[in-house]
Amino acid sequence: MNRIVSCFVVLAVVSLPSGSFAQQPQPVRVLTIGNSFAQNACKYLEQIAADGGVEMVIGTANLGGCTLERHATLAKESAIDPNNKPYTRTVASERSKLSLQEYLVAEKWDFVTVQQMSALSFKPETYHPHIDELVALIRELAPQAEILIHETWAYRQDSDLLKQWGMTQSEMHTGIVNAYADVAKQFGLRIIPVGSAFNRYRTSEGHKVIVPDPDYNFESPEYPRRPNQKHSLVAGWYWDDKGGSEPKLRIDYKHANVSGCYLAGLVWYETITGNDAREIKYAPRGVENADQSFLRNVAHKVAGRVVQEPLSSR
Repeated sequence: MNRIVSCFVVLAVVSLPSGSFAQQPQPVRVLTIGNSFAQNACKYLEQIAADGGVEMVIGTANLGGCTLERHATLAKESAIDPNNKPYTRTVASERSKLSLQEYLVAEKWDFVTVQQMSALSFKPETYHPHIDELVALIRELAPQAEILIHETWAYRQDSDLLKQWGMTQSEMHTGIVNAYADVAKQFGLRIIPVGSAFNRYRTSEGHKVIVPDPDYNFESPEYPRRPNQKHSLVAGWYWDDKGGSEPKLRIDYKHANVSGCYLAGLVWYETITGNDAREIKYAPRGVENADQSFLRNVAHKVAGRVVQEPLSSR
């Protein structure tokens, strides 16, 4: 626990990062280097920011299931072969393929985010030397950008992988927080504490997901009924009815659902802009009215009350 606390400065009052972006006329430009978890976090970020009076331009150097090692390897391959362009950029409905080097200079980014793949996120030994190489590349090609660490979230407690690893959701979360905190300390970076927000929500009174649903017949599930997943922040159980075959009940214990994407977007918004997430009125369809205010409060408590100043400035 001390390793986590030592990486943050906790203030008695809410402080905003210098250069708060409230009502800024210029767009805030954010580039993500990640995977589907970054896609989840940014799903509603533009709409949230717009509701707060901030125009946000988001670039997504994201590849499904991509690790830090793969991003770093692809960048090295692109340096040798300029035709190696693994990332897709869409501007005004026009798609183009880019290398990471090209993406980093495509805009004058204000922020660039990095993260580890979720199944490796609690294993600090998997971060190096790959994150070192990525940080060096970002600082070389986008020196004006602040690099932020996207702290991802632990899997749902009924995840088969957690059972396979002999790990609880809480243990995975602690490992994630520690691993990202170590990297943040090493490079003097701030953290976007999405995983901590998920954990705070999940451990708040009345917000625990009861799994498995004791009233659901898992032996003979009836389409389209699903188990009760009230308060879940990840997709969970769903019916796979694609391909014209008989629908099958499956579970996604990793990726955020609408509420999870909304909470992640709120945390990103307050961390990046310094603006209070509680003042946001926008919420996507699918987030229960009774939960909207609570999600905004959780985002603010995690991103706003713990001010993460770059360690290099202390």
